[in-house]
Amino acid sequence: MAKLSFPQKSDFLKLFWTLAESDCNVRTQAAMQLLAHLKHSTKQDTEVQYTLKRLVRGLASSRDAARQGFSTALSGLVATFPKQIALQSTHELLREAMEVHSSMKPMEQREHVFGRLFGLLALHRSGRLSTDLPLLVTVIKELLEMATFKRWFRETCYEAVLTLLVDVPAEQFLTELATVIHRSLQIQPSKGSEEEGVEAWNAEQVLLAVGVQRYLHIIGIDQDKELVKQLPDNFAAVNALQRHKVRVLARPLRGSSGCYPRVHSAWFGVFGYVLNPTEDASATLDVSDDSAPTSHERQGLALKLFELVAPKLPAPVLRAILTPRFVKCLYNNAVAKRNYLHEAARHCLKSFVACAPAKFFHFFRKQFTSPLSILVTSTSADSDEEEDGSPKKKKQKLSAGGFNALIAIEEKKEREDAVKRRTDRARIWTVEVMVAGLLEILSTKGESYRVTAKLQNDVLRFLVFHSFFTLSTDAESTPSKKSKKKRKEKLIETTEIDEVVQEATAASPAVSETVASYVKTRLFSLLSLGLAGADGVHASASVLSRIFAIAKDMQANSATVSLRDSLDDEAIAQCNALAGHVDSLRSKEENEEGKNSWTAEQREDAATVAVDLEKCYVQLGAREQKAIPTKQKNEKKEENELEEMKEEPVVVLTDLLLSILSEDSSALREIVLQVFRSLLPLLNDACLTTITNVLQPTAEAEGTAAGEEDEEFAPIARAALHREDLALAAIVGQVKVRSQRKKDRKRARLQTMHFQLRVLDLLQVFVSQRPEQTEDATVKHNALVLSLVAPLFRVFTRVQTADSEKLVLRDRLQAVLQKVLRTKNKILSDETFQTKALDSLRQIVELIRSTPMDKNHAGKIASAAFVYLVRIICSSESSSDDEARTIICDLVVDAFTKKHSRFPRTSFEELLTKFPAVGIRVLLEPLAAVAAASEKEEDADESEKSLKTALVRQLAPESVQQLKAKRMKVVMMFALQLVKFWCSSMDKMATKADVDAVVAAVQVVDSNSPVVKRMVRQVSEAVGIPFVSTKRTKMTDTTTSIKEEKDELMPVDNDVDKAKKTKVKPNKEKSETTSSQDRSKQKRKRSVADAVGKA
Repeated sequence: MAKLSFPQKSDFLKLFWTLAESDCNVRTQAAMQLLAHLKHSTKQDTEVQYTLKRLVRGLASSRDAARQGFSTALSGLVATFPKQIALQSTHELLREAMEVHSSMKPMEQREHVFGRLFGLLALHRSGRLSTDLPLLVTVIKELLEMATFKRWFRETCYEAVLTLLVDVPAEQFLTELATVIHRSLQIQPSKGSEEEGVEAWNAEQVLLAVGVQRYLHIIGIDQDKELVKQLPDNFAAVNALQRHKVRVLARPLRGSSGCYPRVHSAWFGVFGYVLNPTEDASATLDVSDDSAPTSHERQGLALKLFELVAPKLPAPVLRAILTPRFVKCLYNNAVAKRNYLHEAARHCLKSFVACAPAKFFHFFRKQFTSPLSILVTSTSADSDEEEDGSPKKKKQKLSAGGFNALIAIEEKKEREDAVKRRTDRARIWTVEVMVAGLLEILSTKGESYRVTAKLQNDVLRFLVFHSFFTLSTDAESTPSKKSKKKRKEKLIETTEIDEVVQEATAASPAVSETVASYVKTRLFSLLSLGLAGADGVHASASVLSRIFAIAKDMQANSATVSLRDSLDDEAIAQCNALAGHVDSLRSKEENEEGKNSWTAEQREDAATVAVDLEKCYVQLGAREQKAIPTKQKNEKKEENELEEMKEEPVVVLTDLLLSILSEDSSALREIVLQVFRSLLPLLNDACLTTITNVLQPTAEAEGTAAGEEDEEFAPIARAALHREDLALAAIVGQVKVRSQRKKDRKRARLQTMHFQLRVLDLLQVFVSQRPEQTEDATVKHNALVLSLVAPLFRVFTRVQTADSEKLVLRDRLQAVLQKVLRTKNKILSDETFQTKALDSLRQIVELIRSTPMDKNHAGKIASAAFVYLVRIICSSESSSDDEARTIICDLVVDAFTKKHSRFPRTSFEELLTKFPAVGIRVLLEPLAAVAAASEKEEDADESEKSLKTALVRQLAPESVQQLKAKRMKVVMMFALQLVKFWCSSMDKMATKADVDAVVAAVQVVDSNSPVVKRMVRQVSEAVGIPFVSTKRTKMTDTTTSIKEEKDELMPVDNDVDKAKKTKVKPNKEKSETTSSQDRSKQKRKRSVADAVGKA
């Protein structure tokens, strides 16, 4: 029992760490597990008290989301165990744990205050605090006291007070809380300040006052005069927010801009009260007007407030909010991208057009006609005008004459030019905003798009008029009686055009050519929307078609509108011809509505194909749903018949889908894709064979390619050359036919490649599908995926060195193979699957040995295929295991003994690193044979099965000098994986002596290769034995030996010693050179393959 209780306790303690995770779902799950554990615990009382103390203490932690998680768990704990946990004792425990002392650091005080706040809110969220009114009042008073801690902490405390105040009855509020709240709303004015009362409030006090006022209204205190008398004198929360006091609140609310980009909670309280239908909504105008932006924070706050208020206000009030200073704020921030609030201004305009598109376009069209004076005039210009604006000064300048009069005229001209430039900028901005809003509407599809269709046409008509048209001279003249009658007849048709004309006549100053050219540029940017019936819309509904229709209607109304640039007769004839052609196309589209863009033959083919597919699929489903056949004598015959009935329709349907897929119609491809998705559970080996046969290159195609080369470069006899010279004209004709034949063949090859790409898309859909949750469906799917390895790899070997045209096919095929060979698939352990994997392995090995492989593409795929198939074969003991080992043994010998071996050695490394258990099982004997193979005449003893003895023997200093560098890396790599496997395995296949022997042999190795040195260090670190380099030990041994020789044989004469040293040096060099030459000769005597063959 002790063994079972320990992991439960450890899991229980781990839940407290999980409560601090950043993910909300993880924290919630941990809290639920914690409560579930406590419900079923045998020591419930003690563990509940322990959990309560730990959760309360954890509220002061600043690690990730500890406060959120611990407060959530605390609220659930208090609600779940009411008998074991008392609210009063929990509150006292919270106060003691989160008490703030003056000796604490500021950071510690902050953590404790936040933990106290979260703990009090957890008590409220448990639902039990509303039943204990004295404790509820105490908690509210405590929160009001905590609000005096810091200024940034005041808003949160007041929000918590208003949250808890809802559960307080009127009697408790009047007797215990009204005085405390009144004290919090009182503030002493600063020295030298003229502000008193409400004007001296801050944003947090506005939040508290508005919330208390709403509480008084909900509970009914403000409606009862006797209850109002019980309130303290001059209780400011009674009439905190009224129509005539909104301007007074504007000044304290300005201080809330410091929390930008977040909106202060006081604004939500103010807007929630003002936007009440019973109140006058024009009060928001006063707030917005008085809180005009003067800094970046206040400007951003104004934009945020407009986004919050705009969707809730009616159109007249919305227009009143768009004050000149607010429009100036939008203009300044939306014009230049470098501005700090550029994105905020654009988002504000997007929200405006989304909530009230009609008011949006109406407002900016009016701004285009007559921009606001605040956008046109600058402060410097206004000051100049004020200085020189008095009539006396003007008369004095003009009466003086001469130079002063000329200066006054030039200054007036400069001011007018400046006003025109600013007007053009403002109009260009309005056009930019209108086009952006129109794009926003056009991009939204659905009911809102259809509702705003008329509004879209109005905006397009406005842009078309100011781009190509202007007021005609006849429009200004007095109309005749006939023209009046015609206007009355066409009143309904021309009201929209007359509206644009009236706006143009009211424009002051007139629209300049600069603005007209910019409007034309922005209009041209809209022409590509909805072309060619995009998104399933008719071509007549595109923006280009609508603009053409609007321009045509305007040109027909020649009485009030005329073109800016008049057209000559030729241009008019072209326009009329174009209009006639467009009308014919539009009438044709209306007549053929409901038909697609296909020809009659394509529609008939698609209909017949759909009918055939439906019949075939219905027949297939009916045959599968037949009842199980009754027992008869010949059961085998019945099973064979049922298999044929199942296989034939699926194969026929697959063949039919492939034939349809070869067509160039995109609609037919979509039909094939949908049918193939529904056919996935019914596929079998025959279907996949039919699909993969398409990817195999046919002999005819190879013969045609070879025939082209033979036909191109075949030698021509003299007689044939003479005949061709005589019939030169016929030869020219043949050359043309031959070139056309080449083009046809090239086109046919491209079509074949495109067809193969579509087939690969189908295979990718099949491989990446998620089969049903049943085990049979998963096994069937994995078995079919296994059958794809060999044929796809065969195709990949032929395509890897293809020309540039087939690079797409190679990359797509590589992606499909990577999905087939992914390691997440479930390994099949059935003997039939292992035999299939063994056959696939033979085919792949034969392909690798016979064809050269690219390391970047084919080499990686070959390694992945080798690892995948070996895992399947070695998943369980079977007869195919021995055959696979013989194949792998030949591969290892071939890869590590032949210089130009084609089999990639990285496949063995990948098998060892990713799956060491399978790698050790399969590669143990062949790698030991390679490691133990000597190049001397002595035969290697390979009867020993233990790899430890082979490694220890071959890692000795004498044998290391006889190994090549690549063999040494193989031995070290295998030793590293073997030691890791022994240390991590649960059954401890090797003893500690074996591990120490291998590590000791590895540490003795001395090699100049940095890779081997690094691997020696990794082997020692894997076991935990400190690494000591061999060079240091050798240096210490040599130094000690030299010192001993000097002490024993030290001559008296130093000159004799120097002469001896000079004589000994060349002899050492000669001996070293001779030994190296002898070693190189011995290495060349025998090959490693002979040694392995004898073994």
